[in-house]
Amino acid sequence: MKAFLINALGLFGSWQLIDISSESTFRSGIAPVIFTFFLVSSLLWLVVTFGKDQRSGSRQYSGGDAAGISSASNGADGGGGDGGGGDC
Repeated sequence: MKAFLINALGLFGSWQLIDISSESTFRSGIAPVIFTFFLVSSLLWLVVTFGKDQRSGSRQYSGGDAAGISSASNGADGGGGDGGGGDC
């Protein structure tokens, strides 16, 4: 909860300081960078907080093969044989 409050206050405060048309370097250059930092921090906080819950295991992702293709050889690969050599 503390991280949420810090991010919210940082976003609000830096948003109030932004003035792109200002001649002040802080208001036109540094404040947008600070706002971007808090925006990225807030998005990461949301992903970590509401993302995959690692303890419950309710959203486990399968490590299986794509489209149900098995990596084991099932004999249908067309391999083997003598290479089609003719009569000698």
